[in-house]
Amino acid sequence: MFRRATESNRPDERRMTFFEHLEELRQRLKVVIVSFVVAFIAMLLVGIQPVTLGRTTIPLPVPTLESGQTIPAQLIRLLYSSLVQGSAQLTTLSGPEAIVVQFKVAMFLAAVLISPLSTYEFWRFVAPALKPVERRLIMRITVPVTALFLSGVVVSLVVVLPFTFPFLYSFASALGATPLLQLDGFLDFVLWFSLAFGLAFELPVVMYGLSYLGLVAPEFWKKNWRYATIAIFVFGAVITPDGSGITMMLVSIPMLFLYAAGYVAVVRRAKHVARSHMVSAKSS
Repeated sequence: MFRRATESNRPDERRMTFFEHLEELRQRLKVVIVSFVVAFIAMLLVGIQPVTLGRTTIPLPVPTLESGQTIPAQLIRLLYSSLVQGSAQLTTLSGPEAIVVQFKVAMFLAAVLISPLSTYEFWRFVAPALKPVERRLIMRITVPVTALFLSGVVVSLVVVLPFTFPFLYSFASALGATPLLQLDGFLDFVLWFSLAFGLAFELPVVMYGLSYLGLVAPEFWKKNWRYATIAIFVFGAVITPDGSGITMMLVSIPMLFLYAAGYVAVVRRAKHVARSHMVSAKSS
């Protein structure tokens, strides 16, 4: 029912010397680095402003010299207003902190902006070394990987974090304390939490990939679902900042559904492969 990748699936026969590999890597890294620097500088010099075109006003990126109107500054204000919702006062402990934070956001946005190019360059570098079955797997999971990662980030920014910040800081307000939120810590937490949540949503793809390559049988996921549930709740407890268990549930429950979806996808593919083998056997 389940077929393991065989040695007959060999990569391209053309071989390159070690120095040829280094030269190709250097050229591809050069393209990625130059693109990143250009995008990084653009983020610090461009802001989203309403532009009137005829009778229609459209928000477009336009050059600006005001530090508070650049895309990083606008994104920080948007995150603060939508996630914290006034439950804590955003503060800085030093003068350069606001500059450093905007540089971090610009670097993050630049990396996201050039991600299609960097992915393409990485693919062109490693593709000749991959077996045909591995290439087919990568091409098949490219869209699900992107969609699931973006879905995880959206869920974290729209559902989990808008609940987490007001909930945590409500205890400080109830005690009569002034809730303060450091700018650098706020940004780091939002970025890392969203990244972790996006990666957590890749669980079905990991399950499908391991089974597609023949490393794990479909029965493994069904047999060990209890251990997987424990691991998911432990992961949810680790990445959530409070000990109430509420945010942990907001993280863990979607992952349980994703685990079930991954198992269904693996079983469906196994049945499809089995039917294909039966058809081939009858026709031969």
